[in-house]
Amino acid sequence: MKAKTKGRKYTRKRNIAIAATITIMATIIIISALNQQTKKETNPPKEDPNKYFLFLNAEAQGQKLSGSTTALKIEYLQFNLIPVGGDAHDVVIFAEGMTNPNNYWYQEIKNGTTQSIAIQFGTPIRVIKQSDGTYLIEIEIYSRETWRDKHIFKMRIDEEIGNYVFLKEE
Repeated sequence: MKAKTKGRKYTRKRNIAIAATITIMATIIIISALNQQTKKETNPPKEDPNKYFLFLNAEAQGQKLSGSTTALKIEYLQFNLIPVGGDAHDVVIFAEGMTNPNNYWYQEIKNGTTQSIAIQFGTPIRVIKQSDGTYLIEIEIYSRETWRDKHIFKMRIDEEIGNYVFLKEE
């Protein structure tokens, strides 16, 4: 008497169907990989925002920190932003402690156009006097054309009125 074999017996049609499925899946994966490669090549590399934008006429105001001769609390920062590397799209400006961060998104700023930026700090930022007598105020900026980076305003006290100080960019 013949012993029955355990396991599946694949028919010829079933083997062809499995081979066709594997071939189709491999083709889809290869096409997808080639599309990703093409997309990477068509997107231009992002630029440094400190070269893509000009930062001009920066001014800040704040107060002296009580009991300190070197620390200030900055409450307000204003500057002009000008794209010089081309039109800037989806421009985002961020600084710690700023009020309403959503207000500092700009859909488009045309090349060479001045955009006035005024940042109010709900939580004043604390800055310390550097050895050269300046104060450094830092913001983050990026757009579709640039990578995310910091811009540092190097400022000096321009005027003091009582406890209030007014700074200008050096």
